[in-house]
Amino acid sequence: MHTSPDREVALSTEIEIDSEGPSRQVLAEVPGRALRFLTAAGKNRQIRALLRERGYTDEEHREGWDLLHRASGFGTGEPDEVEDAEVGRAIAELDAWDEPHFRLIRAALQRRHPAQERFVFDNLTAQVGPAAVVSVKTLLDRLDALDKSPARKATRKDDHAALETLAKRGITKEERSRLRQLVDVASGAGTADEEDDEEAIGDAAAVRAVVDSEEHVEALRALHAWYREWAETARAVVKRRDFLVRLGLAHRKAKAKAKPTAAAPPDVVKPTAAAPLDVTKPTAAAPPDLF
Repeated sequence: MHTSPDREVALSTEIEIDSEGPSRQVLAEVPGRALRFLTAAGKNRQIRALLRERGYTDEEHREGWDLLHRASGFGTGEPDEVEDAEVGRAIAELDAWDEPHFRLIRAALQRRHPAQERFVFDNLTAQVGPAAVVSVKTLLDRLDALDKSPARKATRKDDHAALETLAKRGITKEERSRLRQLVDVASGAGTADEEDDEEAIGDAAAVRAVVDSEEHVEALRALHAWYREWAETARAVVKRRDFLVRLGLAHRKAKAKAKPTAAAPPDVVKPTAAAPLDVTKPTAAAPPDLF
């Protein structure tokens, strides 16, 4: 069967699985793929309308974010239904916040509270674009764990001391609450521009998971199953190529390079032959008159 060029590009983005389920490498790539899909489905109303006709409800969208958060770190999240402009502002603010403040928090913990620094920044770095939503949420979840997680009861005193140090650096409970609200808003959508989407897919690769426990594997499998269902649904109902690009289900076509035209050969002018020299024999001079 002949496959069109567009279809070949779309197929290159599919997740392959074998009879035993997705490989660990595939599972590690799922968070980035799901992030790309969720940001496009949340931001673009036309994409959302097409998917909604096939059962992609607000609950399904929230479930996707919930599974992504679980596969990427801690806890759950329920994004609010908000206007696109508000979502864009929330993402931009989180994107601007994470890099300098991750550095500040790490510096504050590294010398004074090294055990807490290792816990907070385990497989966690600042990200760019929509991926910053996941990184900031993971940070907040881990700071909340320092505050009141039953699993950390044995280190509660040291954990609270670490939070007190961070509060002196401006990472107060009020600031964490403000950031949590931004995460909830931003979780409803992603970038608006296709150019930003191309950058976001590279950034989303940074969300690639480190598969380090059976519980984590199960979380990634659940996210993979959710993503596979809705990615295949989108391929069936979304026909516009630019929408598929935003969803991460197709790549933008490379612009064809213009073939350089051959330069015209230089105009070689054949020189005209020089006129032959006049070689006529001169006439002899008359002899002098001797008389």
